[in-house]
Amino acid sequence: MLQFGGAAGTLAALNEHGLEVAQRLAVLLDLPLPDAPWHSHRDRLVEVASAFAILTGTCGKIARDVSLLMQTEVAEASEPAAAGRGGSSTMPHKRNPIAAAAALAAATIAPNLLATICAAQVQEHERALGGWQAEWPTFPALALVTSGALDAIVDIAQGLEVDGERMRVNLAATQGRIMAEAVSFALAPTLGKQEAHRIVEEASRKAVAAERDLQEVVAENDRVRQQLTPGELAKLFDPVAYQGAAQTFIDRIVGSLQARDVKR
Repeated sequence: MLQFGGAAGTLAALNEHGLEVAQRLAVLLDLPLPDAPWHSHRDRLVEVASAFAILTGTCGKIARDVSLLMQTEVAEASEPAAAGRGGSSTMPHKRNPIAAAAALAAATIAPNLLATICAAQVQEHERALGGWQAEWPTFPALALVTSGALDAIVDIAQGLEVDGERMRVNLAATQGRIMAEAVSFALAPTLGKQEAHRIVEEASRKAVAAERDLQEVVAENDRVRQQLTPGELAKLFDPVAYQGAAQTFIDRIVGSLQARDVKR
């Protein structure tokens, strides 16, 4: 957006040619011409800075999830591996989430830089002092951390390693209790929601106390056997069969992103 207004935004020094010169300059620079000069009108800069900070925060969210998935206790996904990448100076076995660390650091910095840009909106009259000068080092810094966050997330996305077997092990860690909702909702139409919830809750407590699989305990309940066949019960304890609309949501999001790329 062209900013051309002279000392105070009036173009008085150009007499009656002020707007004509501004229009010609905008054409030469291939920039949109605003309705009026904007010395101390910083909304556009804050809008761009906000988009940068939001984008960096999105990268941080992805990085946080990847770093949690890389924990030894979870180990369901990992950053790309390479010789010397993510190693430890003292623990040879370690595989550190270095790209996630970079994105998370950027996501920590970005909101504070945005706060400075927002504070710089409060500029006096038509030629302020201090506010726009504060933007000079801050805006490039925000652009840099956003760029760094994006670079890190692209690096992760292009080589993310997913351990499906480990996911199955983690799903089985609760001995079937993770599927308690599925069983409760399957019983609710005939037994009522509260009664179905009570039966599954009681079975869950018994399973924990006896260190048994929830499916075995539920199958011993006479009321459950009256409502569900062994095959139906087994299907209810299959996490793969209980994904709801998850895949549809994924397809819709990917589709909307692809549609944006076509428009561009």
